[in-house]
Amino acid sequence: MSEISQVADPDPTPWRRLDPRMLLVHPVREIIKYLPILLVALVAGSVGGEPWWTYVLSGIGVLAGLSRWFTTTYRITPTHVEVRRGLLNRRMLSVPRERIRSVDVDATFLHRLVRLAVVKVGTSASHGQEGLAFDGVSLTEVPALRAELLRGVVAPAAESEATEDSGENASRDNFSGWRWSWARFAPFTLTGVGSLFVAAFFALQLQFFDGGLLLKLPFVRDSIDQASRIPVVELIAIIVIALIVVASVVALVRYVLSYSGFTIWRSDAATLHVRHGLLRTRQVTLDERRLRGVQLAESLSLRMVGASAAHAIMTGIGRESGGMMVIEPAGPRSDALRVAEAVLGDAEPLHCDLTMHGPRAHRRRYTRAAVGVAVIALAVLAAQLLGYLSPWSWTVFVAIVPAAAALVEDRWRSLGHALLGSGADGILVTRSGSLARKRVAVRTAGIIGFTVRRSLFQRRAGLATLIATTAAGRHKYEIPDVPVEEAWRIADAVLVARQGGPAVSAGVAHEQRAQ
Repeated sequence: MSEISQVADPDPTPWRRLDPRMLLVHPVREIIKYLPILLVALVAGSVGGEPWWTYVLSGIGVLAGLSRWFTTTYRITPTHVEVRRGLLNRRMLSVPRERIRSVDVDATFLHRLVRLAVVKVGTSASHGQEGLAFDGVSLTEVPALRAELLRGVVAPAAESEATEDSGENASRDNFSGWRWSWARFAPFTLTGVGSLFVAAFFALQLQFFDGGLLLKLPFVRDSIDQASRIPVVELIAIIVIALIVVASVVALVRYVLSYSGFTIWRSDAATLHVRHGLLRTRQVTLDERRLRGVQLAESLSLRMVGASAAHAIMTGIGRESGGMMVIEPAGPRSDALRVAEAVLGDAEPLHCDLTMHGPRAHRRRYTRAAVGVAVIALAVLAAQLLGYLSPWSWTVFVAIVPAAAALVEDRWRSLGHALLGSGADGILVTRSGSLARKRVAVRTAGIIGFTVRRSLFQRRAGLATLIATTAAGRHKYEIPDVPVEEAWRIADAVLVARQGGPAVSAGVAHEQRAQ
């Protein structure tokens, strides 16, 4: 990295540039970003169009990418870390060094080809704000830059860890149970379903472009013509099977690329390291003093195969992670529990029996499910009266009604909470959901307030949704449809016991909202 002198700057610390090898990475990365536009150009060209503007936009993007290296400089002063970037819109980001909480290393496949990495700085206020990143640091300079950023911020043991290769320690002290065989759980994470929605949206955009671009392609017209000759039931079965296979393959590829070689280890009593990735490797350093709890992701599909995933609820790890850090990817539930226990330092919140929410919450779940089924029934009736559906369409309710009832029962069985310990040493446990069930254990020391929210229907049933507010993770964790007396008891037990003072309304926001 070269240094740039600034004559009129009152601070004598010189400005530095990133590694010039980023001039090789930026153009390729911009071309990858413009692949959808180039694909539109390719398709349009095959049917006789001339989308010259797509090539112009791609060329401008490549030039803009190249300009980033010339317009980005940074420096590390005794009190601040500063980054200047931008050509037309010039900006300078400045972060006080005492607010630095972590320094993470990320390297995409393109970065690894030219032996570069991205160094990301996590601060106590980075969640929800623009992060500070050095995109293009030589791998040989990463340890020194990391140590320079962490100097005087973390404990000496953690700082010395940043200056040396931790690969040997990672392999020796790794307490993750990740195996290549865990890839079999990838289709049950349903991450491939989201990719199908993106592909469908892109296909719609192509169809609306240039008066129906997709239908102009010969192979699309031939495919539609062949599909029209297949019986409807058989065609639906083929489409469903094809979507399941494609979604499973996409989920499998994403899982392997994201979590290959997943490793988690401690360098000292307060520093946790996580490393994973195949083409794109990422190493994250977590200050466990910023740990506020753990979360178990137990979606219905994962529970069907006895799997789960574990996340740490942290402060200061940036908006990209949403305040959550994976500490064990989707795998056997026993491994997720073991790692979550090791990180939290307590097994009871992950195994204790939860307090159920009573018959009123049970009835409310059936009421909401009945309303949903009634809406579908009205839609089917309207479509039948308009001549779009035959009377045989009502047979789908033979499957819809039992499925809705089973889902209601699972949501009811999943609903619960517990308050373990007292004061600042307590842990609040909540579990809810069915299709995307989560069990969250949050330390009460990290809870800064509560909101008791009651809709019109909840007030009639004597229920409330208790929301615990924290500075970590997603900032709020809900206990839905809890008896209102229990909601106030939990709020008092956490806030009053920790801070003292009058009960009930002292530090709690009470919001009544009609739905």
